Amino acid sequence: MIVDLNLKGKLVIVVGAGEEGLKKVNSLLTQDCKILVISDSANTQIQRFAKEGKIEFKKMKLDNADFVSEYDPILVMAATDDRALNRKIVDEAKKMRCYAYAADDPDVSDFAHPSVINIQDTVQIAISTGGRSPAMARRIKLKAEKLFSEIIDKEDIYQIKLQKMAREAAKQKIPTVLERKKFLYSVLNNNKIKQLLKDDDLPSAQSEVMKILGKWK
Repeated sequence: MIVDLNLKGKLVIVVGAGEEGLKKVNSLLTQDCKILVISDSANTQIQRFAKEGKIEFKKMKLDNADFVSEYDPILVMAATDDRALNRKIVDEAKKMRCYAYAADDPDVSDFAHPSVINIQDTVQIAISTGGRSPAMARRIKLKAEKLFSEIIDKEDIYQIKLQKMAREAAKQKIPTVLERKKFLYSVLNNNKIKQLLKDDDLPSAQSEVMKILGKWK
């Protein structure tokens, strides 16, 4: 079972700033969470992310997992090249009742980390083998990436953004979930809105949504 965990505004700790740590950071950048990377060194990409303010990087020599208790994370990802240290980090994270993941040991992790196809930071499609073969998950991702990029076009991306706006606006006026659902489907199937999105006119499509909402009874 693949679950899209809500990390918005929450702290995620990535331990290790090599190639594996970078993969984990890249997977988190679209999640609107706070990312803390802890390692005794960092590759150039991690350093650049830190300078840009996308993550926080703390340089620290690690020989145990005691540091985890100094923070309040929702998720801890162990991605060092020291298997024993990764296991200590996972064990400490579990004691704190937060999700734990070891890049080199799916059996002790709370979840498998899928390969993710990211389309314009809006649509994420996960490819997972349940931890059986991360290498094959990445290979299948490369095969599928071009296909999904062609299937999901700019109008789909605009519609997702429009639906988010419409949902938030509807919460202020439409009291029931059922009625809000009907409203959102009316936006989704509106031919005028479809044409505006096809013409790259998202602002006019948003105005049309508000007109429909204003007349909704």
